[in-house]
Amino acid sequence: MRKFGYMICLLALFASCTKDNTERHSSMILEAWIDAEGYPTVLIHKSYILDSASDTVQALEELVEGQLIPFGKVVVSDGENEVVLTGRLDTMYLPPYTYTTIDMEGEVGKTYTVTATYKDLCATATTTIPPVAHLDSLCVSAGQAGIRNVHAYMHADSPEAYYVMFLRKRGTKQYQLCPFGVFSGRDATNGQLDIPVYDPLTKTTDYEGLSYYFHEGDSAVYQLKVAQVDEAAYDFWKAYNEQILSRGIFFVSMYKNLPNNVSGGFGNFAGFGSSVYRFNLIKDTTFRYKN
Repeated sequence: MRKFGYMICLLALFASCTKDNTERHSSMILEAWIDAEGYPTVLIHKSYILDSASDTVQALEELVEGQLIPFGKVVVSDGENEVVLTGRLDTMYLPPYTYTTIDMEGEVGKTYTVTATYKDLCATATTTIPPVAHLDSLCVSAGQAGIRNVHAYMHADSPEAYYVMFLRKRGTKQYQLCPFGVFSGRDATNGQLDIPVYDPLTKTTDYEGLSYYFHEGDSAVYQLKVAQVDEAAYDFWKAYNEQILSRGIFFVSMYKNLPNNVSGGFGNFAGFGSSVYRFNLIKDTTFRYKN
């Protein structure tokens, strides 16, 4: 799967399905985020109710793009200022259309509300940007059978601190959720977290039945995004991650809604207190960071 936004939209889209639907009724699917010192990004589209096996045969890109909302109104407020976001074509995402602005920058501790409207559809969600997460170090080492192990080490602010990790290759725009990359301070030992980093970008099944290991010979430079999130975002990403890992197939109908913080629709709006770290796999290396 190439596109991070695409996967979330599909999961939210399929989550709105039930086996006993007798008529199609569209809801709004909203995926949105705002980083500390970053700008809000919002994707919206209409849900689609699958009611026959033939629906699953249709090209997924065509199905989702058919539900695109290119002329909605999206507003983000920080409680003091309100900004209307500008929509534009963006083929890095599916649906290939995003709403954003440079007139509002994320700040730690602030609460943001997004409201999206289109005809008779309206969805709204609120999030807060937590303190920025920082790694203490990142370790790359040789594993078995040509595997490269990557571990991230960090201090947990508290047992109630929640984190999510994303990965992309340098030179690309799209981050994807790291498998097993959703964790909290409750996973710490003596306040320290040791988090294995797995690769969501290439899928193989040649090592103990698991799919997401880095491999020797990969010369790419990766960018790891480590974000502290609020509890609502943690619950969403944890359930999302578990559904992907347990099913093994991304594009399947879902009959249970993911946790979400969107009123009037489905999806998630997340505030990210995030840091980004570069690494490569060429040699055994420990990257240490000053915070």
